Amino acid sequence: MVKKFGQFIKESRESDYLLYYAFDWDDNILNMPTVIHMEKRDGDSWNPIDISTAEFAEVRGDSENWRVINNDPSEAFSNFRDNGPMGESIFTEDTKKAISSGSFGPAWDDFIECLSNGSLFAIITARGHESGPMRKGVEWIIDNVLTEEQLYQMYNQVMKYAYFFGVDKEDSSKILKGQPSQNELIKVYLDNCDFVGVSSPSKGGSPSNPEKAKEDVFLEFTEKVNSFIDELNSNSGNHWVAKLGFSDDDNKNKEHMEHVIELNHERFPNIVSFVVKGTKDPLNITRKVVSKEVVTETSQQTPGMEGSVLKFTQFGNMAGQLNPIGQDQRQDDFANQFKRQTKFLAKTSSDIVGTKKRKKKVIKSSK
Repeated sequence: MVKKFGQFIKESRESDYLLYYAFDWDDNILNMPTVIHMEKRDGDSWNPIDISTAEFAEVRGDSENWRVINNDPSEAFSNFRDNGPMGESIFTEDTKKAISSGSFGPAWDDFIECLSNGSLFAIITARGHESGPMRKGVEWIIDNVLTEEQLYQMYNQVMKYAYFFGVDKEDSSKILKGQPSQNELIKVYLDNCDFVGVSSPSKGGSPSNPEKAKEDVFLEFTEKVNSFIDELNSNSGNHWVAKLGFSDDDNKNKEHMEHVIELNHERFPNIVSFVVKGTKDPLNITRKVVSKEVVTETSQQTPGMEGSVLKFTQFGNMAGQLNPIGQDQRQDDFANQFKRQTKFLAKTSSDIVGTKKRKKKVIKSSK
């Protein structure tokens, strides 16, 4: 897989970090308009009521006063699967509605940064959609939300990925043309990302314990990351390690994942740090770090793991960011950081695209 990585890395490095991230979707990336059909107790009777996913996170443990409509989960969650009235299009259509109304979740900016950097990620949601329909929703975001600059950055990063890992796409262009999500290299990029609805038919339907279902998928993704680093180190002769993050707005899922990571992190020697972010309160996002050395908790938006990043550039070296050696490398200086990134993109453009400049086009943005 890693055919050309050793040709690119000329200097010896003791350790570099690769950053990965797993995202919950609802009320984390987007506040989706999808409703759940429930019944609420009113004395001796039960009244039908539609509630949001955020409301469901609050009441789902209160079986005394809440239940799914007609005691039928398939009816209650029909809009969260691909076999409802709108079929496989429901996820993309609700994604469009959320973005059109500006209903962005606390992790939205992280996700856009992730896409812009061509970063590998996993979507782990309690929804019952299969991978394909969820991927189409992300493709719509790539095609309709990312700005021209973000698309340009994404494509440069994906081309670098293809070079490092020997992905041979003879028909790929050095300039992004046409519908971005249907570009061959971007399709390869998305092929390497995970889109998992833990309530989907392929995962056994509606799990009675969504925390455990998300745990299983997250550990599979973690094993994938750990094995990837093994292969990377074997082929490159370097010592790369990873940091892996998870974000969820549901406190039960967040707390369960913190416990899972504390119990299992030693199983994955190539992952030196896990970060779990709780996004229930967008104004007070919690952040727990579980590393080989220490476990820490904060309630700040501290720099470092806000986004899911797999960047094979100077900005992927976390040690260099935290320990700057020159004025242009100061992490806390926005002007210098912007200047470094501008220099890098200019160099990348020259190396990959040549001296020919792209014509500027207008890409529709929801912002």
